Amino acid sequence: MTVKDDTPVEVPYEEPSEFEQLYERLTETGITKGILYGALALFLAWTLFPVYWLVTATLKTRETLLTFPPQWIPLDAEFGNFVQLFTQRPEFAQFIFNSVVVTTITTIIATSIGAMAAYAFVTFDYPYNLDFHLPFYILSTRFMPPIVTIIPLFVIFRNFQLVNTLPGLVLVYSMFNIPFAVWMMKGFFEEVPDSLVESAMMDGHTHLGAFFKIVLPLVTPGLIASAIFTTIITWNELLFAVILTLNADAMTAPVGLASFVTKYNIQWINMSVGATIVLLPVLVFAFVARQQLVRGFSMGAVGK
Repeated sequence: MTVKDDTPVEVPYEEPSEFEQLYERLTETGITKGILYGALALFLAWTLFPVYWLVTATLKTRETLLTFPPQWIPLDAEFGNFVQLFTQRPEFAQFIFNSVVVTTITTIIATSIGAMAAYAFVTFDYPYNLDFHLPFYILSTRFMPPIVTIIPLFVIFRNFQLVNTLPGLVLVYSMFNIPFAVWMMKGFFEEVPDSLVESAMMDGHTHLGAFFKIVLPLVTPGLIASAIFTTIITWNELLFAVILTLNADAMTAPVGLASFVTKYNIQWINMSVGATIVLLPVLVFAFVARQQLVRGFSMGAVGK
């Protein structure tokens, strides 16, 4: 019987490089953390300053907003600007309502179809390696600039009487968000072990039952992450909404914000107030789902 030798192996000592020595000295004095936190603070200030300027603009008058040097902190807050927006432009409430309806329905449709399609691509075998090529072909529809497709889409929608309707916007937004949802969800489904699906099938589940009862709960963080990105894309979309809508019955919030820029002037205060209101729902949605969003980007913890 051979006795295992537990004698520790001596590792030759290597002199640290000049960079490592400098890093150690800076770490001992705390300068490294100070530089890191300072750089992060500058980046955060640079990133959030436009949001800060937008929000503070809602509390200023037009004269105060356009004055130079600028007034960084509003001294006399004008909370009446919010009332003024809906008094001068009452249709803006309809714009927000339209955006909520279109975004909600589009997100549900795109994430649902995207999840089922991604599961099918991951689970089933296709001839000619189509399980790899088909998702790429689906995603390739997003390679074209949207402006290229807007004219044929307008003609088709006009023939089917879908111009200036909310179902028309839901249809076109779903068409352009499903490829993104499929490609994003495919990566999450690939992290689910095949043994779980096989065990569910042995227990008597169909593929549909295994999808809803076993697989879908495991990829819920990825589903929420896809829903957040789909929501943001749909909520902020302007091109299709401008071309395919004619009046307040179907116009969305981005179109309403663009309407504050006229050939005579720019309604800065109303635009700032409207943009702040439009910004809030996405921020609240992302904040509520932030934990699921972080888990969605760490799905590698579930491995095959």
